[in-house]
Amino acid sequence: LLVPGAINVDSFAEDTIEVAEVILNEGSEAVGRALRDVNLPDDSLIVGVVRGGEALVPKGGTVLERRDHVLLISGRRQISDAVGALATDTAPVREVTIYGGGRIGLRLALSLEKAGMSVRVIERDESRARYVASQLRKGFVLHDEGISRDFLLQEGVDRTDAFVAVTGDDRANLLAAMYARQLGARITIAGVSRGEFAPLADALGVDLTISPRMLAAEAILRFVRKGEVIDVALLASGAEMIELRVPERCRVAGRPLSEVGFPEGAIVGALLRNGTVIIPTGKEILRPGDDAVVFTVEDAVEEVENLFAT
Repeated sequence: LLVPGAINVDSFAEDTIEVAEVILNEGSEAVGRALRDVNLPDDSLIVGVVRGGEALVPKGGTVLERRDHVLLISGRRQISDAVGALATDTAPVREVTIYGGGRIGLRLALSLEKAGMSVRVIERDESRARYVASQLRKGFVLHDEGISRDFLLQEGVDRTDAFVAVTGDDRANLLAAMYARQLGARITIAGVSRGEFAPLADALGVDLTISPRMLAAEAILRFVRKGEVIDVALLASGAEMIELRVPERCRVAGRPLSEVGFPEGAIVGALLRNGTVIIPTGKEILRPGDDAVVFTVEDAVEEVENLFAT
């Protein structure tokens, strides 16, 4: 929500590198173009595309299509410009409607208020609605089921910049987010705890799903993976963004990327070296101590780990 035009942003390498997910809509200059012909700012790179739920590492001749989810990597200061080169709607998010005033909804509302956004919360439980209202400084809290189209329209969801559904009910979240999209909300996000519901989101017009289980899995994977894994971000498609530190004795250290033998479904998108962000080419030589941010499809994860393991 803080990077207009992106539906999700993950930070890596001490918050110096960011990966933004952008949905290509009609009117984007990238739609119908081969990747090599897409104009991006310097020091930014498209590392992945999710199409129909399947992730891939695009090549220069890959033609981008409408509704592709494109993963952009860049330095933190450049990410907004990179997103702007692909997105059709980069107006700032100022008004957010949150369906669900539970622990996640309240924490989100407080964070958005702190960021200067206008927040409305819809909560089904009356006592919880009163509590949420007591915690917010300016936010408005409504007590209602919240999944009726008529109610959402009455409360101006058609004019909201973002609609986030985070109740404990996956079906209610998806249904509410679908209604919000149909009514005209610019960005729709739904919380889902069961993995089988995530693929439905795109068919329903929901921009992004958030899974508490997936966030927990990311934290666990940092400790059980091979190599020195610093951070992991899981995508609904099964693909991953992995930040790995390059150790002294591993197969990638001291060799140009073009000679490492990366699997077809993986790519090093960015490096952090002595505080400097580098978007590497095939000539770049990985050095011990570098932090490498890698995009990899599910089938290539183990091979990527082996490359960075000692």
